[in-house]
Amino acid sequence: MRPLPEKRLEFLEKVSPNSITFVGVGALVVDNDYQVLLEQRADCGLWSVPGGRIDPGENITTTAIREVKEETNLDVDIQGIFAVYSDPKYGTVRKFVEDDFSKQCIDIIMLAFPTSFDIKKSDESLDVRFFDIDNLPIMTPTATEVLKDYKIRSSDRAPLITLGKIGETLVK
Repeated sequence: MRPLPEKRLEFLEKVSPNSITFVGVGALVVDNDYQVLLEQRADCGLWSVPGGRIDPGENITTTAIREVKEETNLDVDIQGIFAVYSDPKYGTVRKFVEDDFSKQCIDIIMLAFPTSFDIKKSDESLDVRFFDIDNLPIMTPTATEVLKDYKIRSSDRAPLITLGKIGETLVK
């Protein structure tokens, strides 16, 4: 996905001074067939990688494991940090209708392998399933960028999920 056109970022000029910044953690879960796990979010209907905010006392690894379990019922083995997204061009500033403030999220995406396969959606999801990287549904802007980056980095189907050999962490 290309960065959003500057016109799409005009809303940033009107972002409330009450805006908050928070850290979210998502998991790019890749199975043995190089398919990726996505959940269709109940709040917007778009597909995304499982994830959420860090609870007090958690680190990014435990957050990713907990969020995947809560949202998909899968257990995962975290391999490391895949990428960090904070640039508003990639959908990191969000304004929900019920809020009187905007949120800028710093999304830390962890790379993970599933260790169980009994998928069950949560109340936060409309659907959860694995997708082929070449046949993806309509996704949130950040998830679109994550999967674009995954596709580029795994284009030769080489295992990029060897701990310590993921390569340079993407920071956008």
